[in-house]
Amino acid sequence: MSSWTTAGTPRIHPVIHVAGVAQVLSEIGKAVAHGVDGVFLIDHDADDARLVRCVAAARERHPGLFLGANVIKRGPHAALALLHEAFPGGVPLDALWTDRAAVGLGGPEPEFERFAALRAGIGWHGLQFGGVAFKYQDPVPEAALPGLARAVRDHVDVATTSGPGTGQAAGRAKLEALRSGLGDRPLALASGVTPGNVRLFAGLVDHILVSTGINAPSGGIDERLLAALLRAVREDR
Repeated sequence: MSSWTTAGTPRIHPVIHVAGVAQVLSEIGKAVAHGVDGVFLIDHDADDARLVRCVAAARERHPGLFLGANVIKRGPHAALALLHEAFPGGVPLDALWTDRAAVGLGGPEPEFERFAALRAGIGWHGLQFGGVAFKYQDPVPEAALPGLARAVRDHVDVATTSGPGTGQAAGRAKLEALRSGLGDRPLALASGVTPGNVRLFAGLVDHILVSTGINAPSGGIDERLLAALLRAVREDR
């Protein structure tokens, strides 16, 4: 299991909302031109076939890019099984992000065990970005967050949390509680980050998955916002 930590300076991954192959390649082109650390694709219409086409096109166009995807509304096993069926020669992703890690205070759930078995069976060596205390799920009391993080850290490659809703950042207390349980294991934040607040998360998170905070009102990446976000992070680096 890979760790891929960043010693307190977060890696930036724009999240691209899939509408079609040409649109995805255009958005990735913007991101790559600014030297992002990677991108994630997500299809909010849950059009799995379209997502698969976009993953294939993105990998063909950018073979060296750190590429992740969220197969929305699916747990880790179901997501990886769908991708394995679509790409029997090898899933061409560096990361699989799911809103639920399928690991709780009691340890791995059956969904995670199936995921781990499938992952080993097909030899997929990407990273699992697994949702922990994630938005739109039952809230986890702050006092329970360190214990949840301790349960997750030996199973999930990158614990991934969020604020209470889309475009809302997590509070420092929540991130500090998770960090206390994770130790030096990586933590990702997947909501509410903007060029104006990104410095607040240095030293707490290793990866930032960002969409709303860098998007134009009409949708898609606003390159000025992306440049400002990256500039703030790189100045700290």
